[in-house]
Amino acid sequence: MNSQTEHPHQQVNPHCLGEEQWQWILKHQKDNTSKLRLKFGLKDPFFSAIAQIEARQKKRKKFETLGERWIFPSGLALEQSSSTATAQYKGSHVHTPYTIDLCAGLGIDTWALSKRNDCAAHLCFEQNEDLAILLRHNLPNITVLSKPAGLEDIDHWICDHAITKDKLTFYLDPDRRARDNRTFSMAEGTPNLIEIQHELLKRASNVVAKHSPMVDLNSTSELTGLVSVVVIQFQGECKEVLTLQSSELPSNSSIQVVDLDSGYSYSGRLGIKEIVTTEEFQNYIIQPSPGLSKSTLHIELAKELGLEKTIYGHLYTCRNKPIYSPFYKVFRIDEIAKPYRLKHNPNAAAIECIGFPESPTQVRKKIKFKEGRENKVFALQIGKTKLMVLTTLIE
Repeated sequence: MNSQTEHPHQQVNPHCLGEEQWQWILKHQKDNTSKLRLKFGLKDPFFSAIAQIEARQKKRKKFETLGERWIFPSGLALEQSSSTATAQYKGSHVHTPYTIDLCAGLGIDTWALSKRNDCAAHLCFEQNEDLAILLRHNLPNITVLSKPAGLEDIDHWICDHAITKDKLTFYLDPDRRARDNRTFSMAEGTPNLIEIQHELLKRASNVVAKHSPMVDLNSTSELTGLVSVVVIQFQGECKEVLTLQSSELPSNSSIQVVDLDSGYSYSGRLGIKEIVTTEEFQNYIIQPSPGLSKSTLHIELAKELGLEKTIYGHLYTCRNKPIYSPFYKVFRIDEIAKPYRLKHNPNAAAIECIGFPESPTQVRKKIKFKEGRENKVFALQIGKTKLMVLTTLIE
């Protein structure tokens, strides 16, 4: 088997990265990694060293608060990991001295949990031996078991540390690649939170779980002792959804959206909400952020702000410009016209299609606008009604 075939299965080896290799990484930190691989090949220490350069070049902002000598893996574990910002936020929801991470992966969440000031001891499971080796190297003061999480191992660790139920929190980020297909069902993750939640809550005061931003929020009704659902927004994107369960408190239906960049948050009730819609636009279009849209709290916030919901997706409209919020964008309406009959020509504009039969690329080709940010064209259709609304982003 040649090296090109072996390459996708090769993993970083921390034992080959000594001081000389770290100096080499520093020297080549801005170099093209594809050219480095062609020049130095796929054998270690160069494979592992180049993987560190590539991780830092592509994911610098994602992992900016880690130590300089943190060793990153290659492949899926790097791509799917939490950022340090979201990991530390999740750590802020944990208030027990003992924690167990059931599926550590790259280990950023386990890093955040174990680095808390009130952390007495941390256990994590990672069945991929290569990733477990990196975890032991990066976090030498925690216990890493390279096997699937099992109740027997958990109970031994609890017994060894004499941990009472009120002192322990479980954390899990289930694998969502069921049968090699990406899944967003809470019941199809590995491990299956729905199946194991009762055993976890017998042993701990809290269970914190990370879910895909695409998870069906209605499925949270299957969780016992659900205290809160938290939608995390970071750098303008909906990054993940947390569920917080308690063995002591009864289930409720609260939901919160939090913007990590600004520290803003908004809370409400989880569930079906009704609102009257309008076909008419006023002076402004208000578009909820990805996090607010996911949370469904845009309906409650709109009522507070006096916004009217349009019949087009999650777009709202109002007469007077609302106050700034990281949870929505405000667009001043410049023109409303039938498709492709806009009189204004801003030269450059973003394009978004909601219910429209053509894609943004097709629309752009026909209206001949370059890509831009200051202006935006909403191409809209519901039933037989088709509109194009030219707007200016208000910041």
